[in-house]
Amino acid sequence: MKKSKNRLAYWFDNQMAKGTPALIKLLSVVTAVTVLVVGFLVGLTGYGIGESVFISLTHIIDPGTVGGDDIANPLFVAAMFVVTFLGILLTSTLTGIICNAIDEKVQDLRRGKSMVVEEGHVIVLGTADGLYTIVSELIEANSNHPREALVIMDNKDPKDVMDDKINTRFPNKKTTQIICRCGSITDINDLRVCSFDTCMSVIINAESDATTLKSILVVTSLLKECGNHNAYITAVIRDEQNKEAAELAGEGYVEILSYEDVMCRIVAHTGRYTGLSLVYTDLFDMAGSEFYIEEHPKAVGKTLSELNRYFPVSMVAGFVTEKGEVLLNPKPEYTAQPGDRVILFAEDDGESHMDPAPAPIREETIVREYKKEPPAKTDMLILGYSEKLKRILIEEDHYIAPGSTMTVALPEEQAFRRKALDGLKFENITMNVVECDIYDRDELEKIIEPKMRVLVLADEEEGMDEEAAQAKDAKILMLLLQLRYLSETKGYKLNVTSEMLRVENQEVAQYANVNDFVVSKNLTSLIVTQICQARELKQIFQELLREDGSEVYVRPARNYVVTGRKTDIYTACEAASRQREVLIGYRTMNPETDEMEIVTNPPKDREIVFGEHDSFVVIALD
Repeated sequence: MKKSKNRLAYWFDNQMAKGTPALIKLLSVVTAVTVLVVGFLVGLTGYGIGESVFISLTHIIDPGTVGGDDIANPLFVAAMFVVTFLGILLTSTLTGIICNAIDEKVQDLRRGKSMVVEEGHVIVLGTADGLYTIVSELIEANSNHPREALVIMDNKDPKDVMDDKINTRFPNKKTTQIICRCGSITDINDLRVCSFDTCMSVIINAESDATTLKSILVVTSLLKECGNHNAYITAVIRDEQNKEAAELAGEGYVEILSYEDVMCRIVAHTGRYTGLSLVYTDLFDMAGSEFYIEEHPKAVGKTLSELNRYFPVSMVAGFVTEKGEVLLNPKPEYTAQPGDRVILFAEDDGESHMDPAPAPIREETIVREYKKEPPAKTDMLILGYSEKLKRILIEEDHYIAPGSTMTVALPEEQAFRRKALDGLKFENITMNVVECDIYDRDELEKIIEPKMRVLVLADEEEGMDEEAAQAKDAKILMLLLQLRYLSETKGYKLNVTSEMLRVENQEVAQYANVNDFVVSKNLTSLIVTQICQARELKQIFQELLREDGSEVYVRPARNYVVTGRKTDIYTACEAASRQREVLIGYRTMNPETDEMEIVTNPPKDREIVFGEHDSFVVIALD
């Protein structure tokens, strides 16, 4: 008997554990059995079976029905009281179950566990430093589309906290719906709610390379499982040794950026010319003009030079072939083939169009003899140490003239880093290492020259916590303010590039207007966001940043057009094309006030008179 009771209790516990659907099913069975049994008993009092079942059902549903019963039949009254009492119990239980189910659903929604039902959305996994940059760029990229969705998943904060942070940071999301979900970015079951079968692309924004690698493995498995072969993953690897492992884990679904590689190349490029940092910012972010890859069937049979006369509001920079090969600044004789897409430097996607006829060229303003500027000697002061310093110096060595001087100033706490710099050999660089208190204004003034490139580095150590990172950034901000003081009081003309460990501190440095360019994880976040919109953009950015590719240069306008005479941008594009270069903008300079203006992707019908101190911003091989 006891064993039977235990089995019954065990069976009941199992039914309860199955959740709301099982409980409702159990209550339905109990209700049906009760109605039938009581209906049969009522039928013994003289009612028909059908009528008695109906009477039983009305009493179990509505307890108030018992008030109208015929009290002359004691058996009938007793049966109705029993069924009414059971009805009260069953109805109360059912109400409780339904309320509990609703509460569980609400809690589930708050935990961010519900399924996402979207199509063509971008999924961001991880809320590491740089998330707000990614979100901001995607909002801007989606602004000319009627409705887009962005799904963010992490388990660092509850869903309601994630929602509050996003809503506070981005009160105006324009046309983008931001959906937050809570879960581990390396747990395949948690990730299933993000709808990988219908997503457009995935950005992995993890704290460490180990988490990034594991997340790539899981996401690749999900994309293969659901058959979404058009979607792809974009991620940043901090240690370049892990890049090959990440590409192997992605099985062709992943585009990997090396943080160290990108940062070193950008630092080396942006310091070469005044204002070039503004050009790179325009290239990488979604504000202003960006690269777009579009289909224009009427481009077939035309060279890049010819096409620039057909597009009035965008610059033609190259082609993507039918096989996916990127031809940035191709050979002058290359003509667009059927299936080729056009690489456009434009304000927004969909805004570029071809005119029915080519624009005229002002041949009289094009310079016939091109004078290539030789590399210039560079005096550069590097304040502080970073693990990227050696790579930066190697990059710099490719672009500067022989005899250029690099002075590395190490504070006392970094003096032991001198050993890592001893013995380095370069073709064009003469390197000096000095030890001094770089945070002391008097010491700083002793090693700085009135006209100098200055690079401020942040020493990011493995496993460094948030407090230590903030402290290092605070010291860099102090150093930048000292440089600003020297510039304003001594009249120094410094070209300053600095590194920041945290994105929010980069914004502080920019607001303070203390230097020309700030390098941080923000830059890789910008590039990652662009690549997630069009996969071929990675090849374009790689081409722009590698030393033997088509890179961005700022060259004198007098090399292309006759200065002092009115011309237009159509003609400027043609003049650059004849040197196998792609014009993407220009720089004007006032020699008296040193006021500078960088204009990228100007309207091609704009008439302009270039002066001796003005320059073209071009994409060129060297």
